[in-house]
Amino acid sequence: MKGGIQIIRPSELSGATAQTSGMQRMAAIAGNTTGSEHLWLGLVKTPVGTASGWHHHGNCESGIYVVSGRARFTWSSGGISSAEVGPGDFLAVPPNVIHKENCIGDEPCVMVVARGCKDSVVVNVDAPNESESSS
Repeated sequence: MKGGIQIIRPSELSGATAQTSGMQRMAAIAGNTTGSEHLWLGLVKTPVGTASGWHHHGNCESGIYVVSGRARFTWSSGGISSAEVGPGDFLAVPPNVIHKENCIGDEPCVMVVARGCKDSVVVNVDAPNESESSS
């Protein structure tokens, strides 16, 4: 990013970012929105009763903050590890970890997501099996 501070209003979020089925990513700070060179920051929304597709974020670390709603994150070899998260929870997702999220409860899940890369690297994959994924 060059110059001074940039303000990104909710109406300026960009859907022109990598997507995964079952969820909507909206970029606020990214290479294509602000000229960011090392950070992607945006909102992710998952509708009630919806599960995202399996995916990972390449070599990018991700930090997630749950704003509202509840979700079950599933990950690891064979997709056997899972945890439920809700408002106020933070998640740290290492690079290349295959995962998915299911929106549970009665309201959409809204999360703020930060990645240590300028674009939302998303690799959509089939469900992991015992020989795939990182734990």
